[in-house]
Amino acid sequence: MIFMTVICTNGFSRPNTDPTASQQRTSILVLNLMPNKQGTEDQIISLFEETNLPIALTFMYPKSHVWRHGDQADLAENYVSLDDISDQYFDGLLVTGAPLEKLDFDDVDFWSEFNAIRDWSQTHTTTQLFTCWSAQAALYTDFRLPKINLEDKIFGVFENQLLGTSLPQWFQIPQSRFSAVDRTDVLNCPAVSILGDNQATGPFILKANNQNTLYVLGHPEYNADTLSTEYYRDLEKHQPVKAPENISLTAPQFAYAHWRCCSRYLYQEWVKQSFLLKENNSHEQKQLQF
Repeated sequence: MIFMTVICTNGFSRPNTDPTASQQRTSILVLNLMPNKQGTEDQIISLFEETNLPIALTFMYPKSHVWRHGDQADLAENYVSLDDISDQYFDGLLVTGAPLEKLDFDDVDFWSEFNAIRDWSQTHTTTQLFTCWSAQAALYTDFRLPKINLEDKIFGVFENQLLGTSLPQWFQIPQSRFSAVDRTDVLNCPAVSILGDNQATGPFILKANNQNTLYVLGHPEYNADTLSTEYYRDLEKHQPVKAPENISLTAPQFAYAHWRCCSRYLYQEWVKQSFLLKENNSHEQKQLQF
């Protein structure tokens, strides 16, 4: 039974008003960079609920960014900023993607704050999970691995084609991005390991060898219809877009059932290891095992 395994200390979706409810739960701070805050909240909450683990979520925003898809005052009221929680500690930090792939990092209006949050997270969170744009941003911040801009969008569901990693070869994840990291650059960086790779997408799941950090160049939280919704949205805007690969627009649930299992496994193992590292109280000595 997965009833009430996840509570939210704040947010737009369903904040819990009981101040004691988050005790004895794995505390996850979510830096939500997606334009549709509540929609992304719902996706993340739903996926965490499927892990059947006791979790407390706190939603965060970059204070230096102007949210153009909603009311900034409402965002400040329902989310925390780094200033609000700078003296607090969390078991995990989850950072979402953002539709910023075509911008240089220095042109992102909250880039300085992103770096400040990344620095803070290394001493105030036990593990970190960066997804899509934030994964590429963190790879650049942590290891100076450059973001490669692409003319054609990586769009669809792609599986791991590597043998001999901790992730199974059939591991799948949705992708929706105009950028990538170069495989050769990663292989020349001994501090990073590739856990998931695909000839069409390049490396899409990476691990820092001496940090408890995962970099996932994709959207494990996506629902069955998210890719098709993005496709039809871009068509309506008369943008050049191809149909997402390896998924049916009319029957996405078949592909979704597979990648949802993979996404649940990813979240579940990350949360479990965050908890174990906290219990051992030695994340500097014990590393994330993926």
